[in-house]
Amino acid sequence: MKYFYRLLISLSGCLIFLLLHSGLGLLPSLAAEKVTVRYGLFEQSIPVADIRNYDETQKVSADLQSFLDYLSAKEKQKFQDALKVKISLDIVALDQLINTGMGKQILSFASAAIARRDQASIQALRSSIILGAKSAEGLGIISFLEAYPSNQLVVDVSKISQLVSMANSSSSSADARPKDNVSSSPLGKIALQYQTLAAQDKQFSGCLFGDSISAGVGNTLGNGTFNFGLNGLSTISLLEQLKSLIPTKVKCEKTIIAIGGNDALYGTSDELFSKNLQEAIALVRTMGNKEIFLIPAFYSTVAASSDPTVAAPLSRLEQINALINQVAETEKVPVAAAGLEALYENNVLKENLTTDGDHLNAEGLKIYRQALLQILAK
Repeated sequence: MKYFYRLLISLSGCLIFLLLHSGLGLLPSLAAEKVTVRYGLFEQSIPVADIRNYDETQKVSADLQSFLDYLSAKEKQKFQDALKVKISLDIVALDQLINTGMGKQILSFASAAIARRDQASIQALRSSIILGAKSAEGLGIISFLEAYPSNQLVVDVSKISQLVSMANSSSSSADARPKDNVSSSPLGKIALQYQTLAAQDKQFSGCLFGDSISAGVGNTLGNGTFNFGLNGLSTISLLEQLKSLIPTKVKCEKTIIAIGGNDALYGTSDELFSKNLQEAIALVRTMGNKEIFLIPAFYSTVAASSDPTVAAPLSRLEQINALINQVAETEKVPVAAAGLEALYENNVLKENLTTDGDHLNAEGLKIYRQALLQILAK
């Protein structure tokens, strides 16, 4: 059951990954009635309707309860948060992306994790991803499952874990200090490629650039806005991201830059961080920008800050935020902290607003989203 849990939690991240490689080829309109997770000889099945009902009402069926009984309180919260992830996507950009070499390669690899008796795994993924993305709620675990063209979706956990590993591949070892691999990992490359396609010749009233905290908000900031947030982003990869976007002629009237936490984690020096942030502001100003807002780097819990593979020491976050204030003064841009105070207590992330001590849960994201909306409304 632990493997089953890990798969379902990972599935929301995998969906974000898989949706970037979907095409427009559709299969007959069916829907998965249940999802079955396979790990060796072990199998566990749960009706999809039970998962949706749980997401909407928190009512638990007998089949779902047998799974939830194996989870801790924190694990149940992660499961609930994963079900809440629903993403609005540019369908045309997805269609273009599937024709890239990397898009075809990754979709083919991902299809190997879906057990089918026929040879239609790739087509089935394309169908469920595109139909899920077209749903009113956007693409998420449930809309993906309900759009899958078979009455049962059978997933091989061992192959899913290989997919996640490949998508986040990095040259650093598991116990080493994390590094910025946004532009070198398959997941980072394909995400950047999607953004350049989706932003081509577009004009947005508001743009958000940030790391996984910002990425977690999704495209929920209103019409005419775009969230360029990427997992693992630091000022190093932010510059690479901006340089790849400028040739698309994208325009951003207002821009929010929420950066710094990963720079603290990766060990970026004071000098390099300040230099990169100033250069990023200069690049944003070439994108038809009228206003730029900086956001302080996000704090973690005390426990998370003590693990160098999870989050930076809180003292280093204080130093990064001092640098952000210095750059803001030099560049004459405001630091927007209003609305974010509710996330912290004495500059420490509140335990009830995080999934792992470093990232925000659904309630934490609501607070962050509201703070962003206040900035964009100014």
